[in-house]
This record gives sequence, structure tokens and C-alpha cells, in this order.
Amino acid sequence: MKPALFLTLLRRELRGSMRRVMFFVACLSIGVAAVVAVAGLADSVDRTIRREARPLLAADVAVTARRPLPEVLDEVPAELISGRAELREFSTMASRQAAEGSPLGNSQLVELKVVEGAYPFYGDLVLDPPQPLEALLGDDGVVVQPQLLTRLGLETGDSLSLGGEPFTIRGVVLEEPDRAPISLAPGPRVFLSKAGLQRTPLDSTTGRLRWKALFQTPDAASTDALVRWLDGQEQVSSWARIETWSDAQPAVRRGLSRAESFLGLVALLSLLVGGAGVAQVIRAWLARRMTDLATMRCLGMTPNQVARLVLGQTAALALLGSLVGAVLGTLCLMLVPGLLGDLLPPDVVRPFQPLAILKGAGLGTGVALLFAWLPLRQARRVPPLRVLRQDVEPLPDPPLRRATLGLILLLGVGVVSAIQAGSVLVGAIFTGVVAVVGGVLALGARGVATLLGRLGRSLPVWWMRHGLVALSRPGAHTLSAMTALGLGMVVVLGTLLIQDRLGAQLSGEFPEDAPSAFFLDVQRQQWDQVQTDLATVGAERVVGAPMVVGRLAAIDGVSTEELVRDMPDRERWAFTREQRLSFGSELLPHNRIIDGAWASDPDRAEVSVERRYAERLGVGVGSSLTYDVQGIPVDLAVTSIREVAWESFQMNFFLAVEEGVLEQAPHTYLVTAQVPESEEETLRDALAVGHPNVTMISVREGLERASGLLGRLGLAIRALGGFTALAGVLILLSSVSASTAQRARQVALFKTLGTTRLGVVGVLAVEYALVGLVAGLVGVVGANGLAWGVLTQLMELSWRFQPVLSAAGLVLCMLGVAAAGVAGNLGALRARPQEVLRGA
Repeated sequence: MKPALFLTLLRRELRGSMRRVMFFVACLSIGVAAVVAVAGLADSVDRTIRREARPLLAADVAVTARRPLPEVLDEVPAELISGRAELREFSTMASRQAAEGSPLGNSQLVELKVVEGAYPFYGDLVLDPPQPLEALLGDDGVVVQPQLLTRLGLETGDSLSLGGEPFTIRGVVLEEPDRAPISLAPGPRVFLSKAGLQRTPLDSTTGRLRWKALFQTPDAASTDALVRWLDGQEQVSSWARIETWSDAQPAVRRGLSRAESFLGLVALLSLLVGGAGVAQVIRAWLARRMTDLATMRCLGMTPNQVARLVLGQTAALALLGSLVGAVLGTLCLMLVPGLLGDLLPPDVVRPFQPLAILKGAGLGTGVALLFAWLPLRQARRVPPLRVLRQDVEPLPDPPLRRATLGLILLLGVGVVSAIQAGSVLVGAIFTGVVAVVGGVLALGARGVATLLGRLGRSLPVWWMRHGLVALSRPGAHTLSAMTALGLGMVVVLGTLLIQDRLGAQLSGEFPEDAPSAFFLDVQRQQWDQVQTDLATVGAERVVGAPMVVGRLAAIDGVSTEELVRDMPDRERWAFTREQRLSFGSELLPHNRIIDGAWASDPDRAEVSVERRYAERLGVGVGSSLTYDVQGIPVDLAVTSIREVAWESFQMNFFLAVEEGVLEQAPHTYLVTAQVPESEEETLRDALAVGHPNVTMISVREGLERASGLLGRLGLAIRALGGFTALAGVLILLSSVSASTAQRARQVALFKTLGTTRLGVVGVLAVEYALVGLVAGLVGVVGANGLAWGVLTQLMELSWRFQPVLSAAGLVLCMLGVAAAGVAGNLGALRARPQEVLRGA
């Protein structure tokens, strides 16, 4: 067929079927918009990280550890490096230095960064005034973020107390190179010199510290040589993470990759539902065009030519829908900075993403052709006899061929899912889950629809009876709409249920005995005075647990260095980081022994290990752990495994040692208490002045921050799920459009028999409300199943049925579908009975 003839036929088809074209484009475009938005957001953040790779690391090579850096780093060959700097980072309390005789100053949790050397080697550390950092700090100066000045009411030149020692605020840090674009720091940044740190008791802090050595190299070859040298040093490779500028911010990248995969699959779900809508539109279009296609066969067109014509028209419309979706996705990216708030800097997201647009357009066109392929096969088999006999239909495929075609469709979905997820395994799992969930939804929708249809025959109210029976009549075309709407309900309501339950457990549903504040590094000699300070502000449920800090040295006689030699960095933390070992005669509340017995072997020093931590270490009852406590090896026998209720918000430890083992070791107290909200600031100020080494962490502040982040992410996921629900509504409208002639005849018969227009609207409203009811019931069950699985199996939290949210989702689904169904039949309602019946 010549291109000119093809374009002419396409133009005529577009002109004659504009409503179906609009449904086709709409079903496809919303899914493509979701794909483009997710891909564009992930690409924007990843591009920012890659573009700013060296500044994000502030060096060519960095060595990071949770323990003091090994002395072997001083032996790095001089020819491999051209500069070196060392950093220490940890959280502590800072307070406004109060004048003599005045009330206590305010205090604030800050993130301290101690700098030694020519930091940074790359990137801009923007300071005000614009002087070298080393000159501003000296021995008694600090540089702070503007937020700290605002919160404490300070200005440059004022005094700030750190660890009980006064420091002069010499400047403000406006921009920091090696801070991730997505920052969840516990407080404002404060820069301090090593000499300044040594003036304070904070110099002995180790439990919350992160050490980092930064190296600048002369060239790329030196970078590679330095990494090889560091990997060859067992003290470095076993205990520290070695990064180069090319893989800066690995944690952010891993998190970004996981978020992109998850959100991308949610977006793909809306695209697949849109593909089902495309198939519905194609079926309706072919049902209307059967006679036209038969006429083309009579005029000499071969079956292959007819198939190519219809396929070409479908491909052109698919490309149009994908381009419209790409535009919508670009508009969505423009809204992302406002949606995520301060989670991302405003200049990170670039709305125009050519690669994301190409990906969305390619996936959209591919999904449309994939789902349209099965109904388009009918176009090839339209018999010429259809011109003379309107009841002649294409012969259906044999059952075996239909099953084969279904498997091919499933395989195509798997390929598309693997492309979107970037993993064949994840794509296969997603495809399997979608197939199972879709099948369950379809069977559930069919069963409930059939049941309601039979029930309707016995109802005395005629408009309810007709509405119920219409739900299961032949050719109703509501099953696909119910399935699609049910999938949308699963995503939207399921996400809302998970977020609501998490928010409740994070904020509004504290156990009555849950603490509101934690106090770290309380020394033995300070414990009595801290108790007095807590009593002064009316604190309740004060609990203090002694603990020592130790490092795992060996498991069953095998050294930790040997155990972690070949482990990935993300799995080493359980073996290499410092651990807090609590000790006492009894276990803390909310701890339950699930294997072994507590303090059951009088001949050995015993330890009880938390279940998940034991799984990470690969130990059980009977294992032996050796911990290095202040340079002294302590052998502990694992005699019990504990289940810890972390959601209780009580103080808990991975390791609990029996009484009489660690009492003589240097130890501190971890303290929890319920502090009245109105007294938290007063208590923080008193501790900052009287006990500057003690760090107070407010649970309320942390939970408010976590709840805010959870709310923004939940909104983003629900927005993507909303695309799926919208696709379901469009499928419903396309089903309505496909049966316009049948509906017009039905409405005409009702009117002829004396039914008013309002009565007909009642029949339609009942029918479509029941469509929404069926989709909503199945969706509510699926959403609660999703919430149960995520909360109990993945997050190990409690689940509870939430009737209010479930009922609200069900009612909204019913009302929304009823309104959409009635609106889609306005043309049939306006038709005159005489015209419809004569045309029949």
C-alpha cells in the first residue's frame, strides 16, 4: 500500500472516530506520563551526582571508617598523592553561650565536622566572609550553617558552646561540597578544627563518630595505584570503605536505584492498565469497522494488507499518545520541587529529559502494540461475506492458539518490565505478581458481578433490579474496567493504608510507656545529677542502662578481618562497627527469649543476641563471640537469642551481657525518659551547660521529620497510583463509548415503556455504582493484603484493619464510577426514542 493512501485512510479514520481516538490517546498518555516523570526524576539526581562527582567526594579517593583510621595510612607512598586531609563527623549538642547572671541559653543538636588539612580538594566551600576555612577556625573558632544562627538567635562574632567550651562564630557556611543532594542530617552543620576539638571533652567521643581520610592524586593513574595500594592493606580493606570520585555517594546511588525501580514499576503498572484500555478501544473500534474492513476485502485488499493498514493506524495513534504522555510527564517534573520540598535542592530536577521522553515514548508505543496485537488479529480474519450478512463474525482462534498468544503477551509484559526495572529477575517477579493479582481481581470481579446479577432478579424496586441485572448481561464490557479500577484501588488505597499505619506508629500511637527523649554518653559520675535534672523538669519513666563500647574481634575463633575479607561494604557493618553492649542482671522490657535461656551457664560469660543481628552474624546458641573492649579481649558465649519489640521505642540493644562480666570496664549510661514537651528546651539547655558531653535526642523532633518525609514520598506514590486508577476510569468510559448504540436502544425502550429520564439515570447510576462497588471491594481486599504484607513481612510492624479508610475508599470508588458512567451516557440519554427505534 502506498504511503499516500495510508495517510489518507488514517486521516479519514481520525476524522470519523475522534472520540475513540481521544480515549486511545488518553489511556496511553497517562501511563507514559508516569514513566517519563519517574525516569526524569531519577536521571536528574543521577546526573547531578555524576556531574559533581569529585566535589561530592571533595577528593579523588576517600577512606571512611567507624573506628580511628589505621596508622598505615601514614605510609601511603608520597608519589601517589598530592594532598591529604582528615575529617571527623558526629552529632552533639551546641548551645548559646549565656552571659554571667543571665538565664541559660538555647541549645540545638548539630552535626559537627572536624577538619584537619586542606579541605576540600574539589568543589566550593562557600563561606561568609570569603576567607580560608583554616584561617577562620583557628583554635577557638567555628563556622556554622545559617539555620543554627536563626534557631539560637546568634550572629557572627557571638559565642557558641561545644562540649562546655566557648567558641567564637567566625563565619557562615553557605555551600558544602561533599554533602549529598538528599540530606537527612540531624541538625545544622558546624565546622571545627582538630585543635578546637582537643580543647573539649568531645575528643574522647567514639561511639557516634565517623572518620574519613581524603586524598588528592596527581593523575588518574595515581588514583588507580592508590586504590590498589589501599586494597592491599588488610587494616584498611577489612575495616574501611574505599571510594573514588567516580563512585561518590554510593549510599545515595543505591537508594536512588531502589526508589527508581519501585516507582518505575508503579508507573509501569499504570502504563499496563492503559494498555488494557487500548485493547478495549481497539475491540470497540473493530466491532464498528467490521463491515468497512469486509468492503476493503471485496475491493481486492489481501488479509495482510488489511492487517498492515490497521496496525499502521494503531502504531500512529500509539506514537501520538506516547508523545502526549511525554509532554504531561515533563509538566509533572516541573511540579516535583514543590512536592518534595527541601528533600531535593530546587536546581537538581530538570523538567526536560530527552532520554526519559524517548524511554516513555518507546515503552508506550511498545505496550500499545503489544496489547492491541490480540484484538487486531481479528482484522486479518474478517470475511468478505460480512458485506452481505451482518451477523458473520471472524472465526475465533482455537483454545491452544489463544493460550499461546496469551503466553506471548505475558512474555512481552515481562520484557517491558525488565527494561523498566533494569533487572530481568525483578521484571519477572513483577510480571508474575501482576498476572496473579490481575487474575484474582478478574475472577473476583466476575464472581461478584454474577452474584449481584442473580440477586437483582428478585428485587422489588425496578430500577435497582435492572441496574443489577445489567451488570452481568452479555456484552456489558465491564470486567476489564472493574479489573483496572481494582488495580488502581490496590495501589492508591494500599499506599495510603501503609502510610497511615506508619504515621500512627511514628507519632500518634506511642505506647504509654514510650520515652520522648534519649540521652547519650552519660558518665557514671554524672548519672545522679542527670537524674536530678530530669526530676526537676517533671520527667517520668526514667530508665538508665549501663553499656560499654566494643568491637567484634572473632566469631568461634575466626578473626573478624578474615570473616569480612570478601564481603561487600554494605554487609560489613554488623562485623566492623562499634557495638554497644548492655549488661545487667535482667533483660530490658520488650525483650523475649525465643531460643536458649538467659544466664543459664554459671561457668561461662554469657551474651544474648537480638534475632536479626544474630542472622547477620550467622551465629546461634552455642556460638562464641570475642569483643575488643578498650583493648582487652572478652569472650562471650551465646546462650540465648532474643526477639526485640523495636516498635516499642524503648531502649534496646543488639547485645545483652549477663551481670558480673563488664562492670569493671569503662562504661557510660544510655538514658530514656518521658519529658514534658514544654520542658524539653529547658532541659536541653541545662544539660548543654551542666553536662556538655551529654547529647539529648528528642524523639518528637525525629518523628516529625520522618513523618514529613514519609508524607511527601507517600504522596508521590499515591500520585502514581492515581494514574492507574485514572486509566481504569478511562477504560470504563471507553466501554461506555463502545456500547453507545446498544445503550441508546436500551434508553429508548425504557422511555417508550414510560420511564422518565430521571428513572433511566437511576438505572445507569445503580449499574455503574455497582461496577465501582465490585472494583472497590476487590481493591479494598487487595489493598489491605498489600498493607499487611509490607508492614508485617518487610517492616516487621503490626498491622490493623482500618475500617474508616477502607470504607472511604470504597464509597469514593462507587460515587466516582457512577458519575463517570452517567456522564459517559449523556449522548444516549439525549437521543429521541423514535430516531433510535427507526434506526434499529
